[in-house]
Amino acid sequence: MLSVGSKSTKIADINVDLKRRVNPDIVATVFHLPFRSELFDTILFTDVVEHLPEDTEVVALSELKRCLKSTGRIVLSTPNAIRLFKLLDPSRWGRSHRSYSVKTISGLVNRASLHIEVATVSGGVWEGIGLLVYYAIVYPLGRILGREVPFPSKLGQMSDAQYKNPRNTGYTIFVVCSPKKAAFQTP
Repeated sequence: MLSVGSKSTKIADINVDLKRRVNPDIVATVFHLPFRSELFDTILFTDVVEHLPEDTEVVALSELKRCLKSTGRIVLSTPNAIRLFKLLDPSRWGRSHRSYSVKTISGLVNRASLHIEVATVSGGVWEGIGLLVYYAIVYPLGRILGREVPFPSKLGQMSDAQYKNPRNTGYTIFVVCSPKKAAFQTP
């Protein structure tokens, strides 16, 4: 399993990130992955696409597809383009961080010649409030103290509970996709 844009989350066999300081297994860009074609069964691409330069998403997805076995799956997640969540998440206030609709993500995935097997949306307002608390209090306090400050566990529990119920207005879009099936060809 490969995780691209893994930062400090080490949930795959191989973790790739552009930033050396987060200690990935391999430092590389999603646009030029240092792997042979059709190597991985599963590729995680979670909360990364929204950070890519605008209009490069299909290039990135195509590179992931190149590294994916023909029977493999890409698991992608990204923030949902809901106005309330944009307001609650300070990282979305900048121009370089985008959010998407299910329709937009579906279009990008299809343009990369991938087929969506599952698309769902979940999470809720507690995720947005949690991010606001993190960026406004937890992260700055940790920087001032020079150590990690624990996130309020009750807030984390309330956020996690909302991910159990899929709904159209959820905080995060989740997509599982695979290489498109080749068109039927006669011998």
